[in-house]
Amino acid sequence: MIRPQTEVTRTQTLLRARAGAFLLLLAVACTSLLVAAEALLVGMTSSLEKPGEGLWLLAVDRNDPRLEDELGQAYKEINPTESILHLRRATRLSPASRLYWSDLESACESVGDMQCADQARERLLQLCPMVPAYHWLVADSCLRSNRPAMALEHFRRLLELDPAYALPVWSALQSVLQPEPVFQEVLADNPDAKLKVGYVDFLSAEGDNDAALRIWRQVVARSPSFPFSSAAPYLDRLIDTGRIEEAVNVWQDLMRLGIVAQPGVSPALAASPPARAGSGKTFQGGAARDETPELSKEGSNLIFNGDFERSPLNAGFDWRTGSTTYLVVDFSASGAYRGAHCLRVDFTVSRNDEYEPVYQIVPVLPRHAYRLEAFVRSQDITSDTGPSLRVRDTQPAGSLDAVSETLVGTTPWHLVRVSFRTGPQTRAVRISFWRPRSRVFPTEISGTSWLDAVSLRSEPDQ
Repeated sequence: MIRPQTEVTRTQTLLRARAGAFLLLLAVACTSLLVAAEALLVGMTSSLEKPGEGLWLLAVDRNDPRLEDELGQAYKEINPTESILHLRRATRLSPASRLYWSDLESACESVGDMQCADQARERLLQLCPMVPAYHWLVADSCLRSNRPAMALEHFRRLLELDPAYALPVWSALQSVLQPEPVFQEVLADNPDAKLKVGYVDFLSAEGDNDAALRIWRQVVARSPSFPFSSAAPYLDRLIDTGRIEEAVNVWQDLMRLGIVAQPGVSPALAASPPARAGSGKTFQGGAARDETPELSKEGSNLIFNGDFERSPLNAGFDWRTGSTTYLVVDFSASGAYRGAHCLRVDFTVSRNDEYEPVYQIVPVLPRHAYRLEAFVRSQDITSDTGPSLRVRDTQPAGSLDAVSETLVGTTPWHLVRVSFRTGPQTRAVRISFWRPRSRVFPTEISGTSWLDAVSLRSEPDQ
């Protein structure tokens, strides 16, 4: 019996549909198998520990750069030559991968193949010119291969990209070039003045203070401003090492640039001592200036911010805080003797301790007479040994130690003073608000004291 034509057509359509579905399922299955195989290969490649495993995998896929790279890593300790062969092949299979070039560079460096390592570094820079680490690799290699000009070029670019490399860069260049060429080639055109001041501090920390001062003069001549915090370590190091005249010049530069604000009352350190005896000149920014030294000029107050009208910098020639355990120190207290603010010190816990809550380092001249004055008041100071003004030589061997009258009980604003004469080696004194331990009952101290209008002036020789 012959089926109608429509039934035959329907059957053919059904068969074609089933065949198509079968082929689709077959394709999906094959794809899944391929993906699974690829995942297996990737997993095996990433966990490759023995070269033999990698060689077996190469039979499956001879053009997998990941496998070649992993083989290079596996051979690195046992067969460096074979390691480099596989790493080179990885870079040929995937020339745009910085990972493979980086691994090749490391392997070549480890075996001393500098030509291979240099080629890898140059390729890394071509692929990623904005990565600071690659500039460091190239610059360091140039230094070791006696190519200082190229090294300086890459160090300059490195610091433009990432200033955090500053200390390693300066350390690497320290034994190769003098500070002036380093500054000119690496830092002079860098807009980051803070970075330049950091180089000055580095030179000073390494003991090359003469070079540090020369670079400092170039920095302040070219840089309109930078944070005080970047210059404070250099300035404090000069003070701590007794290079007071250099510290005064640096302090003056900071005031001239507006980085250290001039107090509205009693400007301090209007000029430093002459650079040469009888010259009447100091040198800033590489140029000479005519000025009158103020350290011995009668009537000039050498205390900086003596009225506490500005928050102290806690560095340089401004006020600093000493030990404040069991104390509350307020540099902007109300009720001043004059102006808007004064210093207030609260002895919050009744104890018989020595305290020096605030002090200031002040440049002075040797063998010279000075008078220190301030206005003070107190409330309920319990000990007979209250706070007073104290003057000490900053040099360890200095014999200067002068103290004003003690502040006790409750008193209104009143003047205290102490006169003293500096020794032959004195270049700076430490002025402080100081309380010694008491030996007379009641020994413990509590209460509140205030300090304002502090001044230090030169007196005529008798």
